[in-house]
Amino acid sequence: MELPDDDLHARLPRGVLSDLGSWTLYQNFRTFTWPWLLRRGIVLWPLAVLAGCTYATWHASGMGAWEDWPGLALRACIASLIAVSAGPLLATLIRHRRFPSAVERVLVILAILLGLWIGVVALDWASAYHAHLMQAYSGRPMQTSLFGQAVSNFLATTIDASVFVLILAGGGFAAIYYLGERRRVAQFAAGRQIENLRVERNAADMRLAILQAQVEPHFLFNTLASVRSLIASEPERAARTIDALAAYLRIALPRIRTTGIEEATLGRQIDLCLGYLEIMNVRTAGRIEVHVDASDEVRALPFPPLILLTLVENAMTHGIEPKPGPGMIAIIAGTADDFLSVSVEDDGLGLQPGTAPGLGLANVRAQLRDRFGTGARFDITSRAGGGVSARIHIPLTFP
Repeated sequence: MELPDDDLHARLPRGVLSDLGSWTLYQNFRTFTWPWLLRRGIVLWPLAVLAGCTYATWHASGMGAWEDWPGLALRACIASLIAVSAGPLLATLIRHRRFPSAVERVLVILAILLGLWIGVVALDWASAYHAHLMQAYSGRPMQTSLFGQAVSNFLATTIDASVFVLILAGGGFAAIYYLGERRRVAQFAAGRQIENLRVERNAADMRLAILQAQVEPHFLFNTLASVRSLIASEPERAARTIDALAAYLRIALPRIRTTGIEEATLGRQIDLCLGYLEIMNVRTAGRIEVHVDASDEVRALPFPPLILLTLVENAMTHGIEPKPGPGMIAIIAGTADDFLSVSVEDDGLGLQPGTAPGLGLANVRAQLRDRFGTGARFDITSRAGGGVSARIHIPLTFP
């Protein structure tokens, strides 16, 4: 269930409710809102009326004065209803005014305190009326029937704890729950965001598996076609191409069977790129010089599959192959400030004016966005001395 950002009438997801409030009818809504206040009233108003009627019954049965019951019951019920409703009603009016968060919190607490004071005044008003009634029975002892004694004991216990009962029923507990509501909502939203990132990552893995199933056969067909053309004219180069292809497949085939990001390390992606470059080196008569700068610790870090190979293929296709003579491709990786930085550099033709980014680079950006959102960065710039530098920054920790 999605959490509405600013809807004061929407029901809260169960994940937002605390253990103290999840069992109640009204805590399924934001505290101090109209749905919350109405459902809270459905729970507490009957109890307030029952308390008022019980108080009047205690007096009437104990003094044998049932004619006093209606007036005392009415006043006691009104006082009880005011005590349980004044503070929450004022706090609800304040929350619906949409004050800034800090201002709203202060005003809500002041509203609850004001409501508690109003409740005390209302209860004192009912007690004063009871004291007025008792003047007519001066010197007359109260009867002690079993029912009257039970009610008397209950009221005595309640009066001893009157401050606690008033705070609990008058909105004090609700204020505590309200103050913790923002934290619970934030925790719920963060959990939903992490879950959404996991779902998006799984979807990205599925798209990656489909893309890889399309790309690798295409590369294999091109390589086999190259071998076929070399068999008659240059059999030794054809044999070296087949050997390089076999070495590449030993690395690539296990990768085809796994799609999860947890199994894809930077080291395996570098090895895959080296296998690819070995094949391309044979096909180009050995004019590619390869450099790798990555420590064993960095090679063991997780890294999205296929992205590095795409950058190496891009450097080969658009930088080295069109350039006459020897060429250089370097893979450089390191960590800093909780980020993993991986660069693919070449000394090829460089960025040509008016050339639009190809499908491969668009796929790289899409995969990084799917996996890391705004936490990753991809830059491609001209390299000093000629060529191109493509650099990826990804967080070391992610959902």
